[in-house]
Amino acid sequence: MTSLESLTAFRPDTCSSGAGGIDWSAVGSAGAMSAFCGIMAGFVFAGIVVVIGERNPASGDGHASRGLRLLLPCFVGLATASYLYALTSGELVCNRAITEQLFSGAILAGDAVVVIVALAWLLPAYGRNTHGTVSFFRGLIQFAAQFSMLMVVVSASGFTNSVLHHRASGWSDALVWGSWVVVAAAVFYLWRKPLPSAPSSRPEEETPEQWRDDVVLDRRVRIASWTTLYVGGVLAIAGGVAVGIPYGHWTVMPPWLVYGLGEASLLLPGAIIVTAVWAVPRE
Repeated sequence: MTSLESLTAFRPDTCSSGAGGIDWSAVGSAGAMSAFCGIMAGFVFAGIVVVIGERNPASGDGHASRGLRLLLPCFVGLATASYLYALTSGELVCNRAITEQLFSGAILAGDAVVVIVALAWLLPAYGRNTHGTVSFFRGLIQFAAQFSMLMVVVSASGFTNSVLHHRASGWSDALVWGSWVVVAAAVFYLWRKPLPSAPSSRPEEETPEQWRDDVVLDRRVRIASWTTLYVGGVLAIAGGVAVGIPYGHWTVMPPWLVYGLGEASLLLPGAIIVTAVWAVPRE
């Protein structure tokens, strides 16, 4: 087949025809989602500038640095998600657009929770932790984490059913929803679990609260920030690779690949959310 014949054989599909039972246009929503992620990235960048430039009490330096470590990977992730959504807005292959949006949505779901955790760390950094403000943010983080996980599982289930034209096996749906239950339970457990007691071997001038923040929570924030960066990078690379795969490979996707992508789009942002909730500040 000549290159001219291959070109004429291509039939654009922007998910707007409703063929195969697909009743949602990933291409049609991508432009608005790109703008939304871009606006969020702009707000996060403004927060980074404020944290770097604003003077805070000496006792709040550690808290400010923890918030900054969480904001930086979020800015990179949200900016990347905005770019990937922009690519999807120009798609002419429906299955490829749905897959690209799956990865972009996973980045957005994870980073949205991390941003709130970072803001919670800025409260003690600037002396705004009075009147139960940190406690309120902890409740907000739990709600945001559970809501984001719900959106992720709906997206994963919708992806498998859309690509497979509503012929996904029952065990795959059970696996997706079962994974959601496990991650949601882990989020709630780590949110409620008390911190370990301070050891007696710590320096005498260090209070239990200082040991808690500078040792336990500082390590957790470091793990959460690197998890956000690395998992977001994996999802971004996957989205970039999907863009470059020729349209001929998207006509019929093997079920095992669809199931694997759907499960990965749930577990990867779940890892970000679990580590972020694990690193929330305490009163």
